[in-house]
Order: sequence, then structure tokens, then C-alpha cells
Amino acid sequence: MAATYLLVIIGFLLIIFGIFYFKSKRIKDEPIEDILSRLTQEEQTLYKMALKPENVPNTFIYALSTCHHCKKTREFLDENSVPYTIIYIDKYPKQLYKNLLDRLKIYNPRGSYPTIRLANGQIITGFREHALREALIK
Repeated sequence: MAATYLLVIIGFLLIIFGIFYFKSKRIKDEPIEDILSRLTQEEQTLYKMALKPENVPNTFIYALSTCHHCKKTREFLDENSVPYTIIYIDKYPKQLYKNLLDRLKIYNPRGSYPTIRLANGQIITGFREHALREALIK
């Protein structure tokens, strides 16, 4: 019985030690400039645009590459010849993704997709065809 308790205590201590040991060995975050330098010129440009979409002259969309509603939004905009710029934030490295998500949450605190920022500053979240049609097709 005492041996069982001793084994449980030793196991618990090993788990605690492992947590602290591996936390201290975690790779430090590298500078954003280094991460950006590994991206293509187009990816760098999109990233910078996403941080300041108010400077984009047309509709700007924050999207996920696997998002069905994002795909429907693109199809709708293409069918109606509406110019837009889209960034798939899940395609970016973790640190850049976090920065993009923080920016997206300024416009859409829920962080849902797609988040669409129209040229006039209006925000539409999700694929809402009626709202898009009303705002874009005049």
C-alpha cells in the first residue's frame, strides 16, 4: 500500500518536472521581420494590407482556406464582378496568424469568417448574400 502511494507521488513529481522542463526548452518566438522575409512578395503585401485594410481601395476579406462561407462569398463577388482582396489567414505562420486574428477582431470581435470590410468601412460578417447585395450591388 505504501509502495503504491510512493509510486503515485513519484509519478506526479515527474509530470510536474516534465512540464517545467519542456516549458523552459520551448523555442523562443522569432522576430516578425525574419518570418516575413520567408514569405513571397505577394504574401507580404497581403499581410501588410490586412493590418491596415482601411488603405485598401476595394473590399477586403479575412478568410480561412477551409471555410465554406468564405468560398460562397468569393463566388458571389466574382459572379457580380465586385473587386476584392482576400487573405487566407490560416495559411500564415503562427505569429503572423495571431497578428491577423487580432486585427480581424477589431472589426469582428467574435472572430468569425468571412469578415468582410467594404471600401466604405462597413463590416459584414459571414456569407449574408442579402447584406452583400444591398451594400455592393447598386
